[in-house]
Amino acid sequence: MAKNRNLVFFLGVLASFTLSSFPVTVSGEPPILFTFGDSSYDVGNTKFFSSEFDPATTWPYGDSIDDPSGRWSDGHIVPDFVGRLIGHREPIPPVLDPKADLSRGASFAIAGAVVLGSQSTTASMNFGQQISKFLELHKQWTDKERAEAIYMVNIGAEDYLNFAKAHPNANTVEQLTQVAHVLQRIPRELTSLYRAGGARKFAVQNLGPLGCLPIVRQEFKTGENCMEMVNFMVKTHNERLSRLLVAITVPLLYRGFRYSLFDFNGEILRRINEPSLHGYTDTTTSCCGTGSRNAYGCGYSNVHAKLCSYQKSFLFFDGRHNTEKTDEEVANLFYSGDKHVVSPMNIKDLVGKAATDLLAQEI
Repeated sequence: MAKNRNLVFFLGVLASFTLSSFPVTVSGEPPILFTFGDSSYDVGNTKFFSSEFDPATTWPYGDSIDDPSGRWSDGHIVPDFVGRLIGHREPIPPVLDPKADLSRGASFAIAGAVVLGSQSTTASMNFGQQISKFLELHKQWTDKERAEAIYMVNIGAEDYLNFAKAHPNANTVEQLTQVAHVLQRIPRELTSLYRAGGARKFAVQNLGPLGCLPIVRQEFKTGENCMEMVNFMVKTHNERLSRLLVAITVPLLYRGFRYSLFDFNGEILRRINEPSLHGYTDTTTSCCGTGSRNAYGCGYSNVHAKLCSYQKSFLFFDGRHNTEKTDEEVANLFYSGDKHVVSPMNIKDLVGKAATDLLAQEI
């Protein structure tokens, strides 16, 4: 009898653990997932946007999953893993794929995307144009689906990298002005998603230490150091972004606006500074590329790029994008990490909270 009671107890604990590992959703169905941003979130839009050569569609991109699908990594990226964690069996498709099934959501992210600038000055869809594309299509999903959906955002890196290239000797005032311009636009676009698109649940990733990217170390010849000018702008951006998101949630302004803000910057710096603790042997050079940091030319047939023998030991796959191992760890923390890395709630908690404040006439 005692053995039976012990068995029942064990099975109960096992069932509890198993159930808790699945996403908690409001309707029982996985929430729709939409993503916006640059190449770090691009799942293949670039190849549909332009007829120009897209290196992310060629080997060794996708090497770990035998599929160079247009992702700037050796395998899957953060939105793929988050999608799986919230209950989707297949990754959400690029919105520009004419054959894509958008019933589960769509990725609007595209390589080269900026917050500032227009399509006439960039070979990409900027952040505002991605939002506009979503608004063109938003009636494909019901009010409730859009209210319960997760909107992942990772944008701004290109604005600061491009600024550094164009103004390598910019003074502090000029740097802060750039940050102010970028941060003036981001809340405007997020609230446009809220007002016109019915979005309520946002998962925002702050910017990593861009001055430590292999491509930046290589191009600006910083040696073992990171480029401080870029990191200063990023640090300022992240601090102000956090405050802006808090301000948007003032109840009388944007009722029902909820968000998760993931400290991507902190997690990457921890891995750069303590590589062995996180299972890396190299966190300053790229797995694929050429040059002093192997940071240039991955995927180009006319460049004799090197490829590391074991991608999981590298933080970066190419000059500015993570390996699949890194992105999987980031996604797991974004989804279920504690308040030290994602606040005021993680994506799992965001999914589990119904958009009860939604008013139909607001959509």
